[in-house]
Amino acid sequence: MKLDIFARALGVASLFSRDLTVPNLPNDKLMEWGETEATKIFDQDLSSCDKCRQALDLGKKFALKNRDLTPRLLVKLCQKYNFTADCDTWQGDVITRGGKGKHAANVMTLLDPYGDDGQAVCAEFVKIKGKAACKYPDTPKFDISSWWPAKPQNPNIPKSEGKTFNAAHVSDFHIDLRYTIGAEADCDKGMCCTPVVENKKAKAAGLSPLVPAQKQGTYKCDSPEVLLDKGMQSVGTLAAVKDFEFAIFTGDMVSHDLDEWLSFAHTFQSEEECYYLMKKHLKDVPMYPTFGNHDSYPYAQLAQNKSGYAGDFTWNAELSAALWQDFGWIDEETEKQAAHTYGSFAVTTKRGLRVISVDSNFWYKANLYNWWNISDPDPSGTFKWIVSELLECEKKGQKAWLLAHVPTGAAAAATPWSAEIMRQIIVRFSPHVLASVFYGHTHADQFTVYYDGESDKDIVSEESALQIGWIVQSLTPMNNYNPGWRYYEVDTKTFEIMDSRNYYTKLNETFDFDMRYGKNVTTNGFEHLEYPAHTPQNMTWEFEYSARDAYDPDHTWPKNAPLNGTFWHRAARNIVTRANQTQLYYDHYYRKSPFVKQDCDGKCVKNLYCSFVTSTNDQLARCKKLKEIPHME
Repeated sequence: MKLDIFARALGVASLFSRDLTVPNLPNDKLMEWGETEATKIFDQDLSSCDKCRQALDLGKKFALKNRDLTPRLLVKLCQKYNFTADCDTWQGDVITRGGKGKHAANVMTLLDPYGDDGQAVCAEFVKIKGKAACKYPDTPKFDISSWWPAKPQNPNIPKSEGKTFNAAHVSDFHIDLRYTIGAEADCDKGMCCTPVVENKKAKAAGLSPLVPAQKQGTYKCDSPEVLLDKGMQSVGTLAAVKDFEFAIFTGDMVSHDLDEWLSFAHTFQSEEECYYLMKKHLKDVPMYPTFGNHDSYPYAQLAQNKSGYAGDFTWNAELSAALWQDFGWIDEETEKQAAHTYGSFAVTTKRGLRVISVDSNFWYKANLYNWWNISDPDPSGTFKWIVSELLECEKKGQKAWLLAHVPTGAAAAATPWSAEIMRQIIVRFSPHVLASVFYGHTHADQFTVYYDGESDKDIVSEESALQIGWIVQSLTPMNNYNPGWRYYEVDTKTFEIMDSRNYYTKLNETFDFDMRYGKNVTTNGFEHLEYPAHTPQNMTWEFEYSARDAYDPDHTWPKNAPLNGTFWHRAARNIVTRANQTQLYYDHYYRKSPFVKQDCDGKCVKNLYCSFVTSTNDQLARCKKLKEIPHME
């Protein structure tokens, strides 16, 4: 949704021809001139791609002439062409209401409208008559082999002693500071369970709210504070029993609210509340967090130093790192590092594991700053920083975990070129350095397997399975999930995952209506589901499943072997070939919520296969073209 708004507001709204010169005019006259020139572009008999790239050229010239005025032009054109219902989200820089207009203007000063930048923007963001304005350019074939020496043939790998320790993994809190008990939970648009939303048809029928927001959370809404408090309480309680040595958090503290309701204060208060809940319940257990795409202001934006606009975003890394240090999660040296590496940092645990936490906003599609100079493999320096950390581990014979929010595979939304860079890094350092990779973002309980080989050769086999990307379930119930979290049993020497043990709460049991017995009724001409009353239960957290037990149904995997890429390759094969394993996977995907997908057909199974075995956009595109699922050796 947010990407589409940018597409229609920025892409359609901002370009000129190569030889156009922006005149020196007062602001009001310059606005009129910009609107006139944009109209000329839209009225031309040109291909959609040519119109889009001319529009980007216009936007660049206008922004270079008057960057501060550009957001006003975006709003004006949005209103004229009715690109979106809330055109004010493209306003300029304010701290009381989310608006990306300033950052759209910044990016327009940087990108090449007639090169791959412009083509990629028009392909990803701009739709004309329901179709992408341009075709995607070919993903740059980056050769980054100069970033590292040859992969060691006989690396020094620690030997397992058969002992384990425990570490927790939580993600995607999405605290909603505006969550209101009794507000509409089945709203037409916006953030349900907040005071300003409604269901218009239900309201007209005298049913307002149609579905009231519940005290401890609702399936179509983000998390009230009480849900997160009880969720983290369950983590803390088990931490004392299982002696968690540390925990990881893979991002997203801020709600999914519309830009118009976001603000600088809302963003930082949300982050602060979440950090305090972690500290409150984990006590002295260190937490190693990373930022999600919602943990920025405006939403998803983060500029590279090379862009010249990074200073707008340093506040988040500086304030958060100071809080992490104050809580004892990182030391002063690491705090300084995080403040200067966009919030990314690396720490060594007491057992010697290197935990590398990376801000994935530098490969997230909705970050406008990722769309200029796409021929540069590393405009932020983040990828080379990851490599430097992994090379140092390789020299020492040290194992590492890599944490990020947005997965690079089919499950998420990374830019194609960044996904390929990350694939190459993960393949180069797996499995002798990287013990595991961890993500969040999707809210679902998922995984993706990284395979050895070149990016254009899709070798999916047990022998080529190198690494696993663990995509953890969310605590927010948003999008019909039961809240959940997990902990890992970790080998004390190899730091590989020996098991994943997952917990969840049946959110619907805390409701004052019973979702199991809804019946279709008509009230004043409005058809809807009506539910009987139900006595709300206290929120309880239950053990859901062990990954080792669930996905090794025939018990063929050795008890002393880790849940590595090979294990998950076999798991993927079982899930796409056995109906009972397919359904079990979806039960876990939704954490047994009332909305669990049933009866996965052939197309559904193929989509599952592609989500398991692809780690780049190009691999996913090729996978989707397959007529049938290949035999998984």
